[in-house]
Amino acid sequence: MSHLWSFIALVAVLVAIPGPAVTLIMKNAVIRGSRVAFLTAAGILVADLVWVLASLVGLTAVLVASEPAFLAVKLLGAAYLAYLGVRLLLSRHDTPATTPDAAIASAATGGIKAFREGVICDLSNPKTVLVFASVIPQFLPAGHTFADAAILGVTFALVGFTSLAVYALVFSHVRYALNRPRLRKMLLRASGGILIAFGVGLAVESR
Repeated sequence: MSHLWSFIALVAVLVAIPGPAVTLIMKNAVIRGSRVAFLTAAGILVADLVWVLASLVGLTAVLVASEPAFLAVKLLGAAYLAYLGVRLLLSRHDTPATTPDAAIASAATGGIKAFREGVICDLSNPKTVLVFASVIPQFLPAGHTFADAAILGVTFALVGFTSLAVYALVFSHVRYALNRPRLRKMLLRASGGILIAFGVGLAVESR
C-alpha cells in the first residue's frame, strides 16, 4: 500500500505542472466556461483510460521501443498543438450567438469540440506514453498481477482528472473577472502562443 501512496504523490506533482492539457483547460474555460472546461478534462480522462488499456496489453512498451512509432506519436502531438494554437490566434471570440437556439447549439458544439480536443491532445502526447511505459512499472511490486498494473493506471488517470478539474474551476472564475473583451482576447492570444510553443518544443525535444 505504501508504494501506492508514493505513486499518488508523484503523479500529483507531475499532473499539477502546467502543460498543454492545462492550457487547453484555460482556453476553454475562458471562452465557454466551466462546463466546457470539465468536458475537456473528461476527454483527457478517457484518453488516459485508453492508455491504461494500451499499457496492460503491452502497446505502450512497443511504442517506446519503436523509434519510428514513438516519433510518429510525437510529431502528431506537436502538429496538433500547433494547429490549436494557430487556430486560436486567428479566431474571434467576441461574436455572441444571435438567438437562444443558436446559443444552445453553440454550447453543444463547443462541448463536443472541447471533449474531442482533450482526447486527441492526450492520445498524441508522447509524455503520457512514457509515464505508462517507464514510470508506472517502477511502482509495481515483484510478481505483480494484471490488477496491480490496472490500479496504478486508473489512479494516474483519476489524479490527473482531479487536477484538471481544479484548474477548470479556477479558470472559469477568472473568466468572470475578465469583463473587458480586450483582456480576454489578450489571454486567449497568449494561450494560442503557448500551445504553439509547446508544439514546437515537443517536435524538437529528444527523449
